[in-house]
Amino acid sequence: MPETVHRLVTSVTSDFRIVADHSSAGEGRPAVWEVEGSDGRRWFAKHNPGPKLYRREVDAYQRGWAAALGRDRAPSLAAFDGEARVIVTTSVPGRTVRGLRLDSKEEQEVYRQAGLLLARLNAAEAEAPKSGACAVSWGESVEKMLVGASLYLTANDTAMLRAITKDAPPKLPRLVSHGDFMPRNWLWDGTERRLRIIDFERTCVESVMWRDFPRLVYRILRARPDLEAAFEAGYGRTLTADERQACSAYASLDAVSALRWGIQHRDIEAVDEAHTMLRHLHAEYSVRSLRDTSG
Repeated sequence: MPETVHRLVTSVTSDFRIVADHSSAGEGRPAVWEVEGSDGRRWFAKHNPGPKLYRREVDAYQRGWAAALGRDRAPSLAAFDGEARVIVTTSVPGRTVRGLRLDSKEEQEVYRQAGLLLARLNAAEAEAPKSGACAVSWGESVEKMLVGASLYLTANDTAMLRAITKDAPPKLPRLVSHGDFMPRNWLWDGTERRLRIIDFERTCVESVMWRDFPRLVYRILRARPDLEAAFEAGYGRTLTADERQACSAYASLDAVSALRWGIQHRDIEAVDEAHTMLRHLHAEYSVRSLRDTSG
C-alpha cells in the first residue's frame, strides 16, 4: 500500500491491517484495499490513477447520488485526497452477485431489487448538464467504432452493426446513471435478502441507454426473460420504443468497444461479454428484418 493511501486510511482508523487486495489487473486500473481497524470495522481504500474517474466517484458521494439508493444501500465516503486521487469508504454487507450461486427465486429477487435501485438512482436530483464544446456526431462515432475494430469483426457483424446504427438514437433525458450497473458491482446479503451497490467511478449525468441498460440487457437479460421481467418489475416499467432503439444503438458501440479492449488487453471476460452482446444484437436484428420483410 502506497504511503499516500496509508496516510488517508490512518485518518479514518489509526490502527489497521490489510485484509485483502482487490486491485484490478492491468496498467492504469484502480487499486483497492480492504482494511480492518482495531475495532473490527472494515473499510475500503481506493486509488484511481485517472482524475476523471476519481472525480466522478467523489461526486457520486458528495452530491448524494449514492445515498439516493436508500439507507444502507451503498457505502459512504469517509475520507478523500484529491491530489493523491484516493478515497476511503465504509464497508457494506454482501457478496458480489457475479458468480454467486442462487436459486431461481432468489436470483429474481436480486434483479427486482436491482431494477428498484437503478430507478432510484435515475430519479436522483442532478444539475443540468453543461453543453459540450464540440460534440462528435453520431455518424462519426459509428465510423470510428467500425474502423477501430475492423480487424476483429466479420463482414456479417459489420453489416448488422451498420444497419442498427444507421439512424442516430433518439434524444432522451439525461439522468444520474451508475455507468457500470452490472452484477460485479452488486452485493447480495442472503440473510437480509438485501441488495447493495458499489463502485461509483463511472457515475455521471447521461442517458441510461448509453451504458447501464445496454450492458445489462445484451449481456444478461436477453438470455434470461425471467430476470428481465423481475428487473422491469423493480424498475417500475418497461422501456419505451425510443429507449429500446437507443439501447440497441448504444449496445452496438459498447460491444465493439469491449471487444477491442478485451483483445488488446488480453481480457477474456471482456471478449466473451462482447461476443454475447453481438450474438443478441444479431438475433434481435434478424427478428426485426424478418418482421419488416413480412410486413
